[in-house]
Amino acid sequence: MRRRLPARSLGRAWPGDRLAWALAVVLALAGATPAFADVAYKTEISLTGLKNSQISDALKAASQLVALQNKPPPSNAALRRRAENDLPRLAEVMHAEGYWSATADFRLDSTQKPEQVTITIDPGPLYTLASVVFRTSDGAEPALLRSLGPGAFGLEVGGPARSAPVTAAEPQIVEQYAHNGHPFARVTDRKAVVDVAKHTMSVTYTVDPGAPAKFGPVTIEGLKNVNRDLIVRRIAWKAGTPYDGRLVDATRQDIVRTGLFSAVRIDHAAQPDAQGEVPMTITMVEGPPRSIGAGIAYNTNIGFGGQTFWENRNLFGDGERLRLTAGAAQKQLGLAADFTKPDFIDRDQNLLASAGLLDQTTDAFNSRREQIFVGIQRPLLPSLTLIAGPDFEHAVVHQYEEGLSNEDYTLVGLPVVLRRDTTDDLLDPTIGGRQTLTVTPYHAIAGPTLDFVSSRLELRHYQRLNDTGRLVLAGWGALGSIVGASLDNIPADKRLYAGGAGSVRGYAYQHAGPLFPSGVPVGGISSLELGLELRYRITNTIGIVPFVEGGNVYPESLPDNSSLYWGAGLGLRYYTLVGPVRLDLATPFDHRPGDTPIQVYISIGQAF
Repeated sequence: MRRRLPARSLGRAWPGDRLAWALAVVLALAGATPAFADVAYKTEISLTGLKNSQISDALKAASQLVALQNKPPPSNAALRRRAENDLPRLAEVMHAEGYWSATADFRLDSTQKPEQVTITIDPGPLYTLASVVFRTSDGAEPALLRSLGPGAFGLEVGGPARSAPVTAAEPQIVEQYAHNGHPFARVTDRKAVVDVAKHTMSVTYTVDPGAPAKFGPVTIEGLKNVNRDLIVRRIAWKAGTPYDGRLVDATRQDIVRTGLFSAVRIDHAAQPDAQGEVPMTITMVEGPPRSIGAGIAYNTNIGFGGQTFWENRNLFGDGERLRLTAGAAQKQLGLAADFTKPDFIDRDQNLLASAGLLDQTTDAFNSRREQIFVGIQRPLLPSLTLIAGPDFEHAVVHQYEEGLSNEDYTLVGLPVVLRRDTTDDLLDPTIGGRQTLTVTPYHAIAGPTLDFVSSRLELRHYQRLNDTGRLVLAGWGALGSIVGASLDNIPADKRLYAGGAGSVRGYAYQHAGPLFPSGVPVGGISSLELGLELRYRITNTIGIVPFVEGGNVYPESLPDNSSLYWGAGLGLRYYTLVGPVRLDLATPFDHRPGDTPIQVYISIGQAF
């Protein structure tokens, strides 16, 4: 309602009087205008009678008072409005946790500087979920949902009446129907009734199962350079079988894993055809088939170095991958070519071929090596992979220890690798584990008579220490062994060593073990290595990593004692889209003559 001010006659004003009046009004307004200052404040949210850090954190996350505390309002009135607007937000948080009678109030103390805003929340009683009813539009109980029960959808009868599980159950109901031949199911209604007197909630879902359907004909769209058969081989369902959404998801994931597409979508028709089949459409957007890249690294093992690569992920149109790599460092030069042909002879079985040249200078030896490998990669279980095939290598090796001559040998080997991976990320895992067992029998076909078996077992595990994954405890261990030949008969570059990046940081490459009097690493025919890291991600891009690692090599085929060379250090991580960039500084616990006090490592990816 507008109020009209009473009219007032000021009489006739002359020009001079008008100027005087104008000046007077300006001066009056200038003197009456207050100088506003932002109102700095602090916020406290008090949860009366309830100690629950998860709810307290959720309240703080929902509070605009907390979120905008560094942006103070211009007046006390604006601060009061900010607090008033917070109350319904905080009430929703309490409702979501099952406290449907929660009340909230605030108090503003202007005598303190900065001013104090205290929000007090009385949670009231915790409501429980009294019942969950599934029904169709005609009132019948769906047989599928009756057999599954509320627990299949995260609904616990007798448990807290939280709102999130009630809402989240809807897509899960639809998903269960899609897994059982009903791709057109939908939840048409959801009613949640809160009984304030009994402190309970009852929920009723009304479901339309839709028509049953079978998989029908498939249309594939978006292919340009990729052969259609590559996609057909990855379709997990068969035409005419009952629709199952899990097979659709498996097909999508399998196509994505080829690395050939920037987008993959699988849709079904809006309704089944006359035969009860639902036509399917797979739509893809092909990504660039070729890429090039380069990177630089430094560590005290091999000095400054760089690497460049060229890759084609669809060489002949069937997802064949060819990668050419060239690397150079102060103590190492290398060229490598790696080829992968998917679905070789059998579905999910890959043909692997690689060739490489490596000139390597270490503190123990200098070697020039040529190597060729051809093998098969085959999944045995969803997380378990087998790799096996013949390997041919020729090397000329010179050991630096006085009195030992050059060794020129040619070996044929048969490496067998079992690899299990249950981690959540390739470059920066936060949960799960990796286990790798490699066993390689060797036979010399030129040079010294050699027959031996080299094996290595590696175990890595990653454990989140909080819900966000910003704090991760990572550990690893490795055991290596060579049987069939003595230490003196094994070429220097085939012996086992410990120390350096990927082993015991703090010790130079190959130096976490016995040394000749000249300081040259001896090597061994068994090895034991351990490591532990605490990875703390301070912000989205910055993290720190304290670590400790130990290792040693031994002259017998199994470690003959438990003595280890220990090193420790601190790492800095800068997280990027392609993985963390790491800088590690480490020092050895036992300083021997020749051991440097600090080892430095810079590269991409976590240490393990």
